[in-house]
Amino acid sequence: MAITELGACEWFVWDLRRSNLIDRGQLDQIVGEFLKKQPRAEPPALAEYLVGQGILSAFQTERLLQGKTQGLVLGPYTLTDALGSGSMGTVYKAVSKNDGQSYAVKVLPRRSMWNVRIARRQVRAFEQCTHPAVVPFVDVGTAGGTHYLAWPLIEGETLESVVHREGKLSPGLAARYLSQTAEGLELCHQHGIIHGLLKPSNLIIGTDQQVRILDFGIGSLLAESDGESLVDTMSTANSLTSGLDCASPESILEPSNRTAPGDQYSLGCVLYYCLTGRYPFPEGTAVQKMMAHQTMQPPPIRETSPAVPEALVEVVSRLMQKAPESRFGHMTEVIEALRPFADSSAGARTARPSVHAATEGKTVNPRPAPVARKVVADATPEAPPRPVAPRPAPPSRAVIRAPAAVAAVGAEPDLPEAAPVPDAFAEEAAAGRSLEDSFGPVGVVSGALLIGALLCFFWQFLHR
Repeated sequence: MAITELGACEWFVWDLRRSNLIDRGQLDQIVGEFLKKQPRAEPPALAEYLVGQGILSAFQTERLLQGKTQGLVLGPYTLTDALGSGSMGTVYKAVSKNDGQSYAVKVLPRRSMWNVRIARRQVRAFEQCTHPAVVPFVDVGTAGGTHYLAWPLIEGETLESVVHREGKLSPGLAARYLSQTAEGLELCHQHGIIHGLLKPSNLIIGTDQQVRILDFGIGSLLAESDGESLVDTMSTANSLTSGLDCASPESILEPSNRTAPGDQYSLGCVLYYCLTGRYPFPEGTAVQKMMAHQTMQPPPIRETSPAVPEALVEVVSRLMQKAPESRFGHMTEVIEALRPFADSSAGARTARPSVHAATEGKTVNPRPAPVARKVVADATPEAPPRPVAPRPAPPSRAVIRAPAAVAAVGAEPDLPEAAPVPDAFAEEAAAGRSLEDSFGPVGVVSGALLIGALLCFFWQFLHR
């Protein structure tokens, strides 16, 4: 169908073509059939039709209605939904054009530095790490200046969510989950792969009650290698802050110090969380938490969970030793220490299936149905224009308005305009501060006395 026959849907179809989500021939055929039946349809109606036909997802149509055409296709991956966001970027559900499988694709901030060689070395390392508990890091790439990482998409519920919903876990169930985690870590450690960011939100429980470790590979990419790094200092700092509740003392002192003993410490923090329902050092600022991991001991487990066996408490205590050499010598020893307590018949009371992968525990709110929007897209000069709402002219002078008069940009309250104020106090009035807030009560009284004295002086001068 010629672009001049598209009516109100012209700009939306133009953006669809630019997005590369649909083959152009298929797109023209689908749109032509739709507009024959509804020639006066608006873009939201066409978007709803495409979702109903399974051609686009609700996430994709929402982005397109907002005029966001770029970044929906990254290399072989077509983004179909937003899963969550974390310290290093946003995670999307995506389908690969290569195999038709679903993946979790983490899109890094554009400010991030990029070294594909380091990342691809990590991908190759995971080819030897096949274990039920390990979600391998499988791909890395750059598309249109956007950098992305990919893992297989995993369904289940994070351990953090399970504990938040159920409360502290039984010793048998906690030991079972953490024993499975230790087995996956052991295999990776044998191949030189360190997790470095282990925490409850990075452990997902499947419907088969098998633990799977998310975000494998991120910790190694944050660490420097031969003077190079994958991401910038800001992303490294954000990742450290987001994982402070389970960070090892040595990784806090040096974020690039990701080691097998450090994974042990984080594993101990996760086990403590499962047994008590709280983190070892939940209170305080980021700096206070850092200091606590360096110098303090957490509250005794049996104070809040007296049913935990003393021997299991000792396992947690050894895992969380401040000095790396005081922990277990190898992850195999951790597995052996946990095995007597693991209850193979234990399970969470109610599993809530959901999709998680590398989201760092931060989920995206459910998406509403597409609605009509007035947008200004990143269109080229050849793109059809879209209507833009006129902006009101800015006020020509500073005025004092009541605090309740503050409204959204572009909206003016139905209140009479206040009298103009002297320029000297315009800034104070705009900030909603009174003279007493600005100068204090003593300053206000002193100013009033000074003005009164000046008025008396001029009165006497005029009546001489």
